Amino acid sequence: MTQSIVGLAGTSGQQVDVTKQQEVKVYAPTGIKAASILGNAYAWNAVSANIDTTDNMILVANTSSSKLLVIHSCIFQGDIVGQLDFKLANVSGLTLAGTAITGVCLNQSLNKTAPASAWSDETASPAATIFMTWAQTLPYAAVAGIMNEKKFDDAIILGENQAFGIDTILEPAAGFEATVFGYFIDAPD
Repeated sequence: MTQSIVGLAGTSGQQVDVTKQQEVKVYAPTGIKAASILGNAYAWNAVSANIDTTDNMILVANTSSSKLLVIHSCIFQGDIVGQLDFKLANVSGLTLAGTAITGVCLNQSLNKTAPASAWSDETASPAATIFMTWAQTLPYAAVAGIMNEKKFDDAIILGENQAFGIDTILEPAAGFEATVFGYFIDAPD
């Protein structure tokens, strides 16, 4: 193990160490890990509601004019065999409806509030662009204990009044759970 003789740390959370062997070791977290360190990563969780086939299980909308919301991943389960639609929508000027969800900051030491709005059983969203349908060959069933995860590798980026939603093709009989993980970055000028 090498011993650091010089250590530098920047405000972005990056750290550089120079060892006695004059090696440079860099620790530079990226994506959701870096955002969590700074208090900019959040989770939105929706649990059991009366989801009709036209409702969103969960919808998360970016309300910030200065930050972009990056969707990292989501997890979900339900009590039916079916398929899910992953959707993107522009919600500018709309009054969205459903059960409000508060985003939880993943860095609890900072107690920050997400510049986003979210709903479970969202009923008033506009026609959205379905960018992916996930067909289930097995039940994504809570009773079977199957929790599914979909990673987007930080590829979904939402500007102000843009939203990400998950919709079910078949109506859950008794319940579901869906959690969206995302983080905020500065919008370009």
